Amino acid sequence: MRHFVFWVPEADEKLQAILAAADAMPDLIRVVREVDFWLARDPLDFGESRFDTVRLGVVRPLAVLFDVIADPPTVIVLDIWQY
Repeated sequence: MRHFVFWVPEADEKLQAILAAADAMPDLIRVVREVDFWLARDPLDFGESRFDTVRLGVVRPLAVLFDVIADPPTVIVLDIWQY
């Protein structure tokens, strides 16, 4: 089942700042695409549980904190940072 992925504005702004400051932009874009893939396709198998439905996923050098909602199938990205 595919999940809709929504980034809260603060997380999206952090992602844009990380990308703007990146020395190896193509490599970082590849990592962001991999994170998006996992969030949309299989968020419950990505990363590890933190509390309730909130999970932490890592694709180096990025880490994302996200919430998985079952109905409708949605992932809300709460935070992102360089790991």
